[in-house]
Amino acid sequence: SVLLIVIVTIVTFGMAIIFDAILTREKLKGQTFFRVVFYIPNILSVVVISAIFSAIYDPNQGLLNSFLNLFRGQSGVDNPILWLGSQKIVIYSIVIAMIWQAIGYYMVMYMASMAAIPEDLYEAASLDGSSQIHTFFTVTLPLIWNNIRTTLTFYIISTINLSFLFVQIMTDGGPNGKTEV
Repeated sequence: SVLLIVIVTIVTFGMAIIFDAILTREKLKGQTFFRVVFYIPNILSVVVISAIFSAIYDPNQGLLNSFLNLFRGQSGVDNPILWLGSQKIVIYSIVIAMIWQAIGYYMVMYMASMAAIPEDLYEAASLDGSSQIHTFFTVTLPLIWNNIRTTLTFYIISTINLSFLFVQIMTDGGPNGKTEV
């Protein structure tokens, strides 16, 4: 449980902030489309997401092993990777599903915070010769820190609940109790 809370929280928050900064600050074609695509997993139920990832991770017919077999050849077909059956990688397979489910929600939360940052601050940082990365760490992060702190609390609480649901649906605690939470 602690492993899930720590890994999923750090990766989800990091990716949500990075993707949000890219979709908010950069002028990209299709920004709205990408925002919708990132948010869609949040409106799906945990059961649906678990079923999708169970199908992706299926050792014989799954999308992931089929893709990897393009590079592994016949040895991949004969020895498929057991994403939900190997004690070494099963927890990380669940982590990926949990991260995919949560990124969109937290991106929306951070979009609201970043939209409230005055453009003048970014312009002043640019005039002072600050790089985009430096501006992100010295302007954006400090100004959205209260939102990050609040969403972090919400996320830790929901991760405790979601970890049980994902594990129960995808592995039922297996293999050999390795994913019991």
